[in-house]
Amino acid sequence: MLKGTLAFVLLLFLALAGADLKRRLSHGGRRFPGFESFVTVLIGAGLGNAGFRLFPPDLMTVLRPVVLLGLTWIGLLVGLQFDLRLLRSIEPWQRWTGFLVPAGAGLASGAAALAAGIGLGASLVLAAVAMVSSPRLMGVFLRSGPPADRSTMRLIRLVAALASTPALLLYGAGTTLIAPSDGGPRLLAATLGGTALAIVLGYATIMLLRREHEEIHVLALLVGVVALLAGAATMIRVEPMLTAAIAGSIIANRGHLAHRALKAAHAIEAPMLTAILVLLGAWWLPHVPALAACGVLVAVRGISLLAGGEVIRGAAHRHGIQLRARCPGLGLLPHGPLALALLIGGAVTGSVDAAFAGGLFVALVINHAIGEIWMHGVLFAQTGPDAGVNR
Repeated sequence: MLKGTLAFVLLLFLALAGADLKRRLSHGGRRFPGFESFVTVLIGAGLGNAGFRLFPPDLMTVLRPVVLLGLTWIGLLVGLQFDLRLLRSIEPWQRWTGFLVPAGAGLASGAAALAAGIGLGASLVLAAVAMVSSPRLMGVFLRSGPPADRSTMRLIRLVAALASTPALLLYGAGTTLIAPSDGGPRLLAATLGGTALAIVLGYATIMLLRREHEEIHVLALLVGVVALLAGAATMIRVEPMLTAAIAGSIIANRGHLAHRALKAAHAIEAPMLTAILVLLGAWWLPHVPALAACGVLVAVRGISLLAGGEVIRGAAHRHGIQLRARCPGLGLLPHGPLALALLIGGAVTGSVDAAFAGGLFVALVINHAIGEIWMHGVLFAQTGPDAGVNR
């Protein structure tokens, strides 16, 4: 078993090697659509507590600074992509469906989890994960040809892109609310302190970006801001991902040089994400997956998204847009890496155990497979010369 320093060196090596391998496979066109995150977690499981035990058994404590840095970085990325100018450019009905459909699926899943006897903290994680959808798989299919129904594709991608906002809001606010505190005044002070911290660091980053033009300097600046956010958020007991997302949204909407920050943040997105996914797998212990968590995330979320898809179809029809693809809600089933980041966030706070993580992970694989089958057989099924063109 490796100690803390050596475990960190191994994690750093795996993160860089995994990011480079993903880049090579992407350029070579040999990718398995959307399954890279799952494979990364399984590699971590083989090296960690479920396999060779190269990492310390209490790695969430030993490598806690690395985990918090990675989660905060993901929060910053989500915030940097929340651009109010783009939101204003779309129709109001598209905005409310984009936010309400994922929120409805998450709230229904969270309520079902509580009714099934799952604890409050784990139900909160499950509800946030249920809100997350990913447009990445659809992007992979687009490389092979146009969709059979472009309007359906555009609306699904829009909803999937907006889903991370309600998910982070629920998880961040909920984690802060249920965290042990000295009562209402302490909770209110922590919430206000976290919001003030995000605002101050967001505007400070905007001012510092005006003086930086080299990408490496911008990257170093962002790493420092993220480290400060992660440490300060932990000290005042607020959730770091949401705090970083607020700071990132301020940078995106108040600074005219936000593209520099987003480009630099994407530069190390792959190694940072690889690192926390490896840690998630290494933390997991062999255990029978929790069937309740898996069933809620597959059945309840699936039914909610099917209903949400019909809501989207009805709203589009009222505005003169005909969606021809069957069951459009199935396109929202695949989860993105943010879902796994929320799971490891729950592991850090102690809200989830190995059985819950196993059930959630199985559900993510099932949902991804169903979504991929639907995209292959319905959305990207080429049935004639007019495929890909809406009538």
